[in-house]
Amino acid sequence: KNPIGKVNEHGDPVLKMEESMKTEERLEGLWSCLPEEVIRAFYEYLNFRDVEAASQTCKSWYAAFINNSKIHNNIEFLINQKHSQALADLSRYPSRCKRIRIEGFGWNTTDIEWEQVLDCWKIFSDHVNHLRFSKCKINERQIENFLCYCTSLVSLTVDYCHCDNGDTDSVCDLINLVSVTHLEIKDSGIKDSPYKTDKSLIKLTNFMPKLVHLSLSLMGCDYIPIYDLEGQMLPRPEYNLVRIVEPKFATIVSISFGHNCISRDQLVCLLKVPDMRLISLNLNGIYAAEFIDDTVINAIATHQTEIVHLFINRYFISNESFNLLCRHLEKLETLHLYGIRNALSRVCLLEFLIYFKELRTLKIEDFGPKPTILQRLLDKPLDMHLTHLDINFPQGHVLDEREPAFNNAKMCLRFVASRLLKLTFLRLRSCPLDNNLFREITTNLVNLVVLRVENCTGFNFREIYHYAPPFRHLKRLTELELSKCIKVSDVFLDSAFTSCCLKKLSLRHCIRITDCGLVKLAAQPESFKRSIEELNLSGCYQVTDWGLSKLLPELKRLRVLNLKGCRKVTSKMLETVKTYCPKLRHLCVEPNSLDTPLILDTFFADYDF
Repeated sequence: KNPIGKVNEHGDPVLKMEESMKTEERLEGLWSCLPEEVIRAFYEYLNFRDVEAASQTCKSWYAAFINNSKIHNNIEFLINQKHSQALADLSRYPSRCKRIRIEGFGWNTTDIEWEQVLDCWKIFSDHVNHLRFSKCKINERQIENFLCYCTSLVSLTVDYCHCDNGDTDSVCDLINLVSVTHLEIKDSGIKDSPYKTDKSLIKLTNFMPKLVHLSLSLMGCDYIPIYDLEGQMLPRPEYNLVRIVEPKFATIVSISFGHNCISRDQLVCLLKVPDMRLISLNLNGIYAAEFIDDTVINAIATHQTEIVHLFINRYFISNESFNLLCRHLEKLETLHLYGIRNALSRVCLLEFLIYFKELRTLKIEDFGPKPTILQRLLDKPLDMHLTHLDINFPQGHVLDEREPAFNNAKMCLRFVASRLLKLTFLRLRSCPLDNNLFREITTNLVNLVVLRVENCTGFNFREIYHYAPPFRHLKRLTELELSKCIKVSDVFLDSAFTSCCLKKLSLRHCIRITDCGLVKLAAQPESFKRSIEELNLSGCYQVTDWGLSKLLPELKRLRVLNLKGCRKVTSKMLETVKTYCPKLRHLCVEPNSLDTPLILDTFFADYDF
C-alpha cells in the first residue's frame, strides 16, 4: 500500500507494512491465484529494485515465491547481505532452488558470515542448476567450497568479484562439476580477481569434461595498464588461453571473448588448433581498435569452417580476407558486424554476401558501401535466403541530400527492397528513407512479419497515400514499429491496415499523432481491431482522454498498453481502462499519473493485471 504517495530514489512507491500481509500463509494463498507472468514481474521488481523494503513489508515474502510451482524453475533467487532472511526461506524449500545468484557480499563480509551462508547452502545445493557470484569479496577457495556441494550444476558465472591478495589456493575436489556445460568469467582482469592466473582457470575447467560454452571477459591487461598505490605499473597477468581450453577441444563449440582477455596472437593460435571445431564465435566484447585484422579473419576462414554464428567488432580487414571468409563459411546463419573500420570492408560486404548460402540473420552497424558496388549488385540476379536484416546508418537521418553518403544509403535501401525478397524481419535505424523507398519496401517484401523503422524522418505518409495504402501487400505483417519518425501523423492511421492483421503496433515518440489519429485507428477494419494485442503510444503527448475513449472500446483483445509521456491523459481515464479492455495485462504510465489510490484498487482488487 502507498497511501502517502512517497517514492524512493528509483521513483518507485514507498511500501508501507500492513498487518494483514505479515503471515506467509495468507501471502502464499494469494500468489497461487495470479498468472505466472504477473508473479515473475512482481518478484523481479522487488528482488532487484528494493529488497530491503520488500523484506520489511513481509518477512516471509521470499518463501511465498519459492513455494509457488509456477515460477521456481525460471526465477533466479537472490542471496545478498541485506536480505539475510532469503537463506532461511531457501533452506525450507530446497527442491525449488534451481537458479541462485549470490551478490553484494563486499569488503566488510567476514569469514564467519561466509560460513553461515555455506551452512545454509549445503541444504539446497543439490538442486541448483545455475549459480552466479556477482559483486562479492570472495576468493577461489571460498567459491570452490560452494561448488563442491553442487551435484546438478549446469551453468557457473563469476562476475565483478574480488578477493584479498593473500588468499590461498583451494584444495577442494570438484568432481561434482562433471555436468557443467556453461562457464562465464566476467570482469576478472583486476589484480585481486579470484581467477587471476590461467593456472586457476585450468584447474577449474579440468573438472568440466562436458564444457560447451566458454565466455571470458577482462581477463588480462593487454591495453589497460594497472597501477599500485605508489604509481608503479603492475605486471600484466599472462594467460595462455590455448592451455585453458586445450583439454576441452573436443567438446567446446561456443566461445565468447570480452575486452582484453586475449591477445591477437593467442586468438589466431587458438583458431588454428586442429581439434577445435567452433559453431559460435563471439568477439563483440573486444573493443581494441584494429584488433580483428586479416590474420584473424584468415584463421577463421581457413580453420573454423563449421561456424554457424559469428559476431565481430571494430574489424579492419581487406577485400581479399573478406572474400575468403565469405567463400569458406558456407554454413554461416548469423552474422553480426559492429564498427566497420575501413572503406574496403564497406565495399565488399554486400558484394560477397551472395556466397553465404545459409545466411539467415545479418546485423550491421555503421554501414555505408560505395554506390558502384551497389549498382553492380542491383544489376545481378541474386537468389538470397536472408530472412533477418538489421541495419544502422550512423546519422543517416540528418544527412544532407548533397552528401555522397546520402545517395549511398538510399542505394543500399533500394538493394534491400529489390533483392532481399525473402526477408521476414527488417529493422532500419536512422535511415534516409523517402516515400519512394518506403513504397518499394512495403510493395516488394511481401513476406515481412516484423517491420521496425526507427528515427527515420524522410518519408511523408500524406504523399504515400496519394497512390495507395502503404501496407496493402504485407498480408503477413504482425508487428509494426515507427519510433521517432516525426513526420508520421494522423494521415498514417487512415485506412492503413486494410489487409494486414497486426498484433503489435508502436508509434513511440511520433509526436504528430493526435486524437484524430486514434479515431481513425478505431475506424480500421474489424480484422485489425480483433487482432491487435499491444499498442505503444509513449511520447505521443497530444493524445488525450477523448481519443483513448474512442479507441480502447474497439480493441477487445488488447493486452499491453504503453502511455508513458502522454501528459494529457488523466487518472480518470486510467480508472476506466479496465472497462474498455477486459484482457489488458500490462499498463505502462508515468508514476505521477497514479495520483489516486482508486487506480491501484481498481486493478488489484479483482483484475489480473
